[in-house]
Amino acid sequence: MLSGLIFDLDGTLVDSNECHVQAWVRGFARHGYQIPADRIRPEIGKGGDNLVPAILGDSAEARDGERLRESVGELFPDVVAELGVRPFDGVLELLDAVRARGIRIALATSSSMEHLAVTLERAGLGRPDGGALRDRLDALVNKDDVEASKPEPDVVLAAVSKLGLTPAECAMVGDTPFDAIAARRAGVVTLGVLSGGIFDAARLVAGGARRVWRDPAHLLEDLDEVLHVASPTRTRLEPALLERLMREALAAAEEGMAAGEAPIGCAIADGEGRVLARGYNEMNGTQNKTAHAEIVAFARAAGQVPLDARDLLLASTLEPCVMCTGAAMEAAVDTIVYALQAPADSGSGRVRPPESPESQMPRIVGNVLAAESRRLFEQWLEERRGTPQAAYVEQLLGLVKCDDHGTRTQPREGGAGAPAAARAREAA
Repeated sequence: MLSGLIFDLDGTLVDSNECHVQAWVRGFARHGYQIPADRIRPEIGKGGDNLVPAILGDSAEARDGERLRESVGELFPDVVAELGVRPFDGVLELLDAVRARGIRIALATSSSMEHLAVTLERAGLGRPDGGALRDRLDALVNKDDVEASKPEPDVVLAAVSKLGLTPAECAMVGDTPFDAIAARRAGVVTLGVLSGGIFDAARLVAGGARRVWRDPAHLLEDLDEVLHVASPTRTRLEPALLERLMREALAAAEEGMAAGEAPIGCAIADGEGRVLARGYNEMNGTQNKTAHAEIVAFARAAGQVPLDARDLLLASTLEPCVMCTGAAMEAAVDTIVYALQAPADSGSGRVRPPESPESQMPRIVGNVLAAESRRLFEQWLEERRGTPQAAYVEQLLGLVKCDDHGTRTQPREGGAGAPAAARAREAA
């Protein structure tokens, strides 16, 4: 069940993408850069802090980035006045219908507050006393509120925080792959719309959108299915539920420690939060390098849920690897929750969202009871320090630093992440 829905603005609620394209064409030209609109359109959806280096490179960004963004800020109101903007059909009705379901609404945009105000006023959605759109929002975040714009997750995370929710309780609606990437990095499900007119459904799915609709009117028409796709579970994924499932995974990890394995545990639950199976890392006992806790738990859950289920919840004491994240996508898991962040070879940042309709990109939410998981690894390491199996755990806990080839260099305090992580995990 969904508690919060976050909307992008440009191209999602308002037909304003081309205004941004033309403002950038003119802004670049003002500083001697002749950049065609066709080169700018594929970057729309990013904030200017990411758009400029994507088009001109880092050197030009360092030299002219701030001046370019200032120029675009000056030019944008004139472009909007010239080209005009309008809200898409059904926007206000969609927001009203979502609010009627008890779902909180946020707006998260890479536009500045100045651009936002101009867009809403020209679209007939803004007034000095609040505005037709803003009256329907529980939270609003723009690029002025955060350090980095999309596709970084900052604006999405800020919106989640302003709603007073967790990423697992939210979904986002956007028209660009950068919306989807930002939301995926934040642990939020993305629902795509084609109303922006720049990116097709394939690009949105490749970015991580779980499904794509035509426009806001289509979302309104199909709202029951939209909300089910966004969160097919029959319970709200509130912190108490996620922590309960993680304690099941921690208990499995302790069982693994007692059996001589690394303390990695997993619990799989159905859409009502009922635990179906638990598993722990069994690589040492079985001498099977694929016997990760998640794979063991999937095997034990076999036959307990329909093959077409899309509401499974997976909790792991360690961020899943590429193999286990891939298995979760194949199993159409709705949500992956992990405790302790893994080094750089973990799966959440390395997998490509699936294109098959049978699979599903899970929302991936970390740092749930991370301290408890860390204590288990510290206890395990105290008993096995100096053994070949300790290499991965030392790296995980940030006790060693590795170079680009995975070679151990010097000790350090805090931090982790190195290309040797996958090989070391196999040893653990």
